[in-house]
Order: sequence, then C-alpha cells, then structure tokens
Amino acid sequence: MEKIAIVTVDFNGHDDTVGLLNSSKILNTKGFEVKWFLVDNGSDSYLGNYIPKNFSDFEIIQTGENKGFAGGYNHGISYANAWGADYIFAINNDTLIGDPEILQKLVKTLKDNTNLVLASPKILFAPGYEFHKNRYKKSEVGKVIWYGGGYLDWDNVFGKNRGVDEVDGGQYDTLENTDFVSGCCFMASSKNLGKTGLFNEKLFAYFEDVDLMIRAKKLGLELAYNGKTYIYHKVSRTSGIGSPLTDYLITRNRLFVGFKYASLRTRFSLWKESVRFLISGRIAQKQGVMDFFLGKFDGNNLTNFSVQPDSYPLFKYSKELSIVTVNFKTYELTLKLLESITKKNSGFDELKHEIVVLDNGSDDGIGNEIKKTYSQVKFVQSSENLGFSKGNNKAISYTLGEYILLLNSDIEVKTDAIKKILTFAKEKKGNAVVSGKLILDDGSTQKSVFKLPTIAGALKEYFLGIKGEYAQYTPSQSKPSVVEGAVMACYLIPRKILNKIGILSEESFLYFEDIEYARRLAKGNINIYYLPEAEFLHHHGASSKMLGQKVAATLNRKGMKIYHGTFKYLTLELILFLGQKFQRVLKLVKYH
Repeated sequence: MEKIAIVTVDFNGHDDTVGLLNSSKILNTKGFEVKWFLVDNGSDSYLGNYIPKNFSDFEIIQTGENKGFAGGYNHGISYANAWGADYIFAINNDTLIGDPEILQKLVKTLKDNTNLVLASPKILFAPGYEFHKNRYKKSEVGKVIWYGGGYLDWDNVFGKNRGVDEVDGGQYDTLENTDFVSGCCFMASSKNLGKTGLFNEKLFAYFEDVDLMIRAKKLGLELAYNGKTYIYHKVSRTSGIGSPLTDYLITRNRLFVGFKYASLRTRFSLWKESVRFLISGRIAQKQGVMDFFLGKFDGNNLTNFSVQPDSYPLFKYSKELSIVTVNFKTYELTLKLLESITKKNSGFDELKHEIVVLDNGSDDGIGNEIKKTYSQVKFVQSSENLGFSKGNNKAISYTLGEYILLLNSDIEVKTDAIKKILTFAKEKKGNAVVSGKLILDDGSTQKSVFKLPTIAGALKEYFLGIKGEYAQYTPSQSKPSVVEGAVMACYLIPRKILNKIGILSEESFLYFEDIEYARRLAKGNINIYYLPEAEFLHHHGASSKMLGQKVAATLNRKGMKIYHGTFKYLTLELILFLGQKFQRVLKLVKYH
C-alpha cells in the first residue's frame, strides 16, 4: 500500500491547525496509508495539547525555533521520508479541505506523468477571508479564487496567481503543466523531490517555492495544476498581509531569485529598483535590500520586523531521548548495538525513547533486517557515504527527543548505561554534554578524552613528557569529570545545546569533528562531562577499518588541516614528527 504523508507547519497558529484537522475528516484515503506530520515551528505553547482527542495517525515534530516556511516544511518532509512516504501532501495550516477526493486526484495526476515533481489544486478563499469582502453576493462566498494556476512573471520577478478575486465558474477547471505551483498546497512525488532537493532554508519564507520550482525545471522535471480539485485558504494568517516582516522577506528574497535566475535586463531593473528602495523605500524594504547585497540570510534581522518573541521555548518534547547511530558496512556490529540498546537492563524505554539508524550507503541490506527485527527503529537510507558528521546530522534531523545520544555503530550498551547517562544529563538540567566510559575489547578503558590541541600542548606532551596535554587520556574513574573534549563514540547532547551551538561541522568527512565541536562548546561556556559509571563496550575503529589505513590517515590529516588552518597544521605536523622521533630516542637511551 502506498504511503501519503500530510505535512503542515504551525507557528502559534494552533486554532488554524485544529480547523484543518477537523476539516480533514472528509478525506477519502482508500488505497493509501496516510499519516500526518505536524511541525511545531517554535510556537510559544505545545501544539500537542491542542490536537483533538479523536484525531489519530499523526506525529508532532518540534523544531525548537521558528525556521520559517522553508525550514519548517523541510523538517516535516524529512520525517515523512524517513517514514517511507511515496507522496508528500504539503498544506498550510491556515487552510481547510474542500474536495474529499483531493488526495486521490493529485496522486493520479502525478502517476499519469512520472516526470512531474509537484501538483497543486485550485485554491479558493476561505469564506470571510476574501480580499474584497463586500464585492461578492452571499451565494458567491466560498467560490472566490485565490489560485487558479499561475505563472512566473520574469519582468517583475514574481510568481503570479491566475484568477485572483474571480468567482469560480469552472473557468480554471483544467489539468495542465505550469511554471508556478503555489507553496500553500501541493502534492509531491517523493522520488522526484529527492532529485530537486528541498526548500532553500536561508530564504525563510517567500520565494522558497519559486526557487525550488526553477531548480526542478532546470532538471527537466515538470509541475502541474489540477483545477478539478480544491482547498480553501485563510490568506496570510501567519505573517499578515502587508506586514513589515512580509515586506522585508519579499524584498530580500525577490532580489535573491532575480539575480540568480533572471535575464541581464531584469537584473539591471532590479538594481535600479534597489537604489530607489534605499533612497525612498519603507524601512523593511531598505533593510531587505541591504541584507541581500551584504549576503545576510542568517535571520538575525527577522525579529526587527516581527511581533513574535525572540525566543521559542519548548514546553514538551515528543520523546525524552533519541539514540542515533550511523552504519557504514558494520552490519553485524550495528545489529549487536540495537540488541544491546533494546535489552531490558540497558535503561532504554520504548515509550519515552526512540532509535534512529542511518545507513551511509553500505548496500548491505541492513535496512530490511532492521525493519524486520526492530519495528521501533526509525531507519533512514542514504544512497552514498556522507561521512561521520553529515551522516549523524542527517540522522539527528529525524529525531524528536529532548536529549540526543550519539552512539557509534561499533558500540554495545552495558547494564543501565542509557539510564545512567540520561539521568546525569537531566541532573545538569540539559546544560552540559555528557560522554560515557568506553571499554575496549581487551577489557581496558579507552583513552577517550582530550584537551583542545595547541602547539604548546604538543610541545609539553612530546618534549616535556607531560601526558594528556595533547594526546587522548583517561580521566578519574571514581567520579564525573569536566573535560575539554571527548570522542563522539558515545556523546549525549541536550536539544537546547544543539539548538544553541549547532549541528556537527560538515567540513571534514571524518575526524576532528569531535574536537571542532568541543571548541564551539568551550566558546559557549558549556561543560563536557566524562561519566565513568555509564559504561559502553567499544569495538574501536570498525567503520574506519572499512576505509583502509591509507584513506583513514589521509582523512585525518585533512580534518586536522581544516581545524587548525594551514600554518598551524604544518607547525604541528613538524612538532609531532620531531616529538615522536625524540620519544623513540628516549626509549632507546632508557633501554640501554
């Protein structure tokens, strides 16, 4: 049975979301497995408290901050892909279902043309939300068109809705290819959406749909409008019609799309218009122009134009703990890890915790085995080896937990280890990263913590013989210790720290990602604790062995160079080379 994921994003619009869910009771889902993915996009109160009790087959996903239209939908679509969706039905939360057959009709549209990536329905103003409320007869309310197909106006760089404010008399009841599909509601082929990539998150909102559609067309994919089905739209409920935030985003993002894709003549027109905005435009327009030309897309200026608060607290998480692991050709070890996690004495709670496994292009069939044996595991398949950081980041993007526990695939969980490491993190109120104790195959304790590497530390370690100044070492085994850094084979990161510090750096394919993250944590005044009572067996280096020693050594040097920069890297390489020679000489002198 094919799967349809319905994705909607909510930012402080819970009443609208409930209205959409209630309207969806009329949907015909026959022949499909349908699940809703409700993205709580950093709202002030938890969306889950508002969901009707009789509503089922949904999953609430929290972003921890307002990621805008682009980031919110990307978040939901990523979860839908992990679920295995064949089709994504993206729909704004300020809409209402009109046609009970909309899922059936839009899927058929995509099936009839396998080159389609998106298909959109006709969109009518929800009754009472028309731009010109007094223009229409009572019998015409609910029949006023907001989108009846569309096109890209390259002279003005706008996606334009066809039929706006017209009364629907069947004039746009067509099925046709189009250059512009409204981001308000569309059905996507998951397969073809994988080719285009998702929305550009730096755009936040507005023109992110246009950008995606242009990319699709450049790949030879097509877009469709199906006017034989429809929804209702409460227009611009989130940002507000004509609000400063809308003004700012449209100004900035229109310039982005225009200068990236439009003709030279249009770009020249945009340049002249930008000058005019800077001289006599509204405040939001001036800021939008300046931020575009300065390359500022980090969102720091968004709060200047929004009535929303600067921070978005999470009142409740869908899961307490998310355990994340990445498999690269470690089939047997990954299954051993899952077996050790799910044992009764590990501390894993199936109701409160979740497991996310990403396969890094292993092509060993592990996904089928996991789905057969561990139904509670969320499995994500990557078609290629993304490396350590990128693989873990992708897996993290599918998590729902308040705490994220990264475990290498060559780890086995010992008795109560999950319970102990989570309990300690909760005692610290989520304000610290926690690393467990790693035990090697021979029963010894792995040297798994380190000081941030410096030239001074290398000199002390290799020429003055002060252990632990540069190389990894073993801290106290009698109590928890604050350390500068720890290897990421077992690494618990609270969600609020992840939101503050960010995900793992993807500059390096493998190696130095733990050192780089420790440096960022230090800058943020966040402690890393080594917890000896939480024990994990570590079959050290299983994934890197699959790469081969030469490849691993090359990647290690590359990671070191990225972290330190060329000059410091070369200096340290010289110190380490001479220091290791010096240590060998000392050993020979001592032996004789």
